[in-house]
Amino acid sequence: MINIGNRIKEIRKSKNITASMLADQIGVAQSFISGIENGNKKCSLETLDSICTCLDISLAGFFREDAPELEPEFKKLLAASKNLTSQQRELITKFLETLE
Repeated sequence: MINIGNRIKEIRKSKNITASMLADQIGVAQSFISGIENGNKKCSLETLDSICTCLDISLAGFFREDAPELEPEFKKLLAASKNLTSQQRELITKFLETLE
């Protein structure tokens, strides 16, 4: 089972964000972030979502320890593809396959 506090600290440090910076971004006290990371405080799903947004990771990505975070270029492609029809996605997939 994932330790939420440790995971927050791990991601935060990998992005060179201090606990104080994270706290300022989501509007809580730095001691609250430290408390979560040390296992002394619990955070709501809403707070965790805010933390993930600040750390530029999805909630799903937060809980997937073994899956690497997508590169920004791939995130853009995924975001753009959400507005496409299934037929448009199929055409793009076929085009990409020709580039292999």
